[in-house]
Amino acid sequence: MINMNHFGKRIAALRRRKEMTQQELADKLGVSPQAVSKWECGNTLPEIELLLAMSHLYKISVNEMIEGKNLLLDLTGRDADDDGIVYYTSKRELEYNTPWADRIIKDRYIERNWNHAQKECSVDETGKRIAETGGIILEIGAGPGGGFMPFILKADQNATVIINDLSITVVSEWKKFLDKELNSPNLYYAVFDFCKMPFPNESIDCISDGGGILNCETGTKAQALKEAYRVLKPGGMLVTSAGFVNREMLSELPEKVQRELLAKCPDIFEDLYEDSVLAGFSKIDSVITGGWNTDDDDSNLADFARSLGVNLRFTQYVRYCIK
Repeated sequence: MINMNHFGKRIAALRRRKEMTQQELADKLGVSPQAVSKWECGNTLPEIELLLAMSHLYKISVNEMIEGKNLLLDLTGRDADDDGIVYYTSKRELEYNTPWADRIIKDRYIERNWNHAQKECSVDETGKRIAETGGIILEIGAGPGGGFMPFILKADQNATVIINDLSITVVSEWKKFLDKELNSPNLYYAVFDFCKMPFPNESIDCISDGGGILNCETGTKAQALKEAYRVLKPGGMLVTSAGFVNREMLSELPEKVQRELLAKCPDIFEDLYEDSVLAGFSKIDSVITGGWNTDDDDSNLADFARSLGVNLRFTQYVRYCIK
């Protein structure tokens, strides 16, 4: 059965990418702009001759224009389950994640974070830059905050985005929310470990990481960066955001505290620039965007810092890495 709403959004996005108005498309096809408007609102389908003309204009098949593309099936050979999510891991929530996952649902983290992103302007420019890359955008380790994804969709609701996390709850809750909020035909949902991505080499146009690599759960951050490099197309871009505590602050802490921090969380003192170079990225641009203190945070790391009687200051950055 044809999803008329998705069809309308799909052809509207195709027209806009051609930088055409509804009037200009109507003139080219010999119809009224009102007819184009009805198609794009999902009220009616064009006649077959007009569909063929549009398919030639947009350089895609009639079938893809009407039904869309099964992107993850094409890329990985695996189709979505009945819930619309593609699982590359177990379909059960990770046991250690269960209390946190329950809290995401109970406290409506997804909706709250989405609404906050609509009001927050500081990340808009990054979201716009990612959206403008076009092609396939992969948001890894989206988490309940969504990483850069809310800002990408704020810049372009028709962007093609694969939303990923290792937590089934995170991916499922984002799908439920965005189906109601946007009902976009260009959003895909996948549960996998981004240190072992299911995609073939050179298949993704842009990877956005709004803190996922910083909170890497299974492998190392270096492995995650190498995987990102592997799946990106030549000229593709990794946009990653993270934070680190500089070594000067570390040296000012009591020696006992230094030892405990270095033993339990040594990665917080690394800015991952060297790892990005070793992953293969040759053009790297880092932009300092601010900072945050553990005293103002409720993470496990913040709790650990408080237990040691220290307030750690993180420098926050966004890094653009071109393959």
